[in-house]
Amino acid sequence: MATILRHPRPGFTWDWWAVDAEGFLVQFCGGPAPEQLLAHVDRVDAAAAWAEEHRPAWFGRDPLPLHAFDCSGEVPTYTRHGVPVSPLRLSDAPAVIADVAALVELNRAVGGTWTIHLDEGWV
Repeated sequence: MATILRHPRPGFTWDWWAVDAEGFLVQFCGGPAPEQLLAHVDRVDAAAAWAEEHRPAWFGRDPLPLHAFDCSGEVPTYTRHGVPVSPLRLSDAPAVIADVAALVELNRAVGGTWTIHLDEGWV
């Protein structure tokens, strides 16, 4: 059965997290997410607000400490910012982020992937 992907507030940017098949934290910006995450949008928004204040480097374009991807529309295609030298594992992430990231488990390892099409077997 295919996972339904939706954006909680079309036209607005939002950040959300997942964990890949190897246990690494993955940050997504904008675009749709797995529908089950939408039931937790307030928790995800609170985690994003926390991260913006306490981990501002996660939102920059400099070398990032985690796998980070952007989406520029409603199509579930995300493009990587860059490849981290030492990516952050979910187990090492701050609890507020790890709690929401654990809600979405990717079926694949992100590794050096540059483009993720969420609707092609990733979730």
